[in-house]
Amino acid sequence: MRYKTLVLQKLEQADAIVNRLQFETNRGYTQDQLEVSIEQLKLQLEEIRSMVSIEHDSFEQQFR
Repeated sequence: MRYKTLVLQKLEQADAIVNRLQFETNRGYTQDQLEVSIEQLKLQLEEIRSMVSIEHDSFEQQFR
């Protein structure tokens, strides 16, 4: 259950970055400012991907 909570928190953080990107786009922020947010979103998604791949491996090993 702890794993699920961590992944959900990471997804909420990614959602907040997406909302910030929408806001920045609507307000006409510069391309450099948007790129910072995009890089943060990429990092957040990579963390989520890493967490999911690690959990999947440990889950499989439980049933071997």
